[in-house]
Amino acid sequence: MASLKPFRYGVLLRVRQRQEDLKSLALAEMRRAVHTAEEQHSEIVGEQIAALTAAAALTRERFDASDVRCYFSYERYLSRLAVEKHAELMHLRTQEEVRRGELEQAMKNRKILERLKEHRDAAYQYELGREEQHYLDEVAVNRAAMANGQRAS
Repeated sequence: MASLKPFRYGVLLRVRQRQEDLKSLALAEMRRAVHTAEEQHSEIVGEQIAALTAAAALTRERFDASDVRCYFSYERYLSRLAVEKHAELMHLRTQEEVRRGELEQAMKNRKILERLKEHRDAAYQYELGREEQHYLDEVAVNRAAMANGQRAS
């Protein structure tokens, strides 16, 4: 039989594939979180612009200081929210990059194991082919010897 045994790391290969799948899911989740944060940020900025526009319209039409003050107070609140959401967005993007790197590493680990499996399978098939050829050569030599032995009698 062949001295090399077939690749027996199927479980390890499945574990590496599962790890890659989990990293991919984590990256997808982070991308959804980034997308949600971007939408919320743009909504806050839109609301902020609407509040400023409404305050400007009130000052042009009739100047009621308490109403204008309420709009500007609301705008400052939205401004703080926008800054906080922007900071959260930057943090999420950083985490997204980290998760992308983890996914790339998991993909590399799986591909390395797959290449190892391919090389081991090729070496095993080569060894089996050599043994088979050796066996066939031996059979051919024995038949030739028997044929020569029968003719000599």
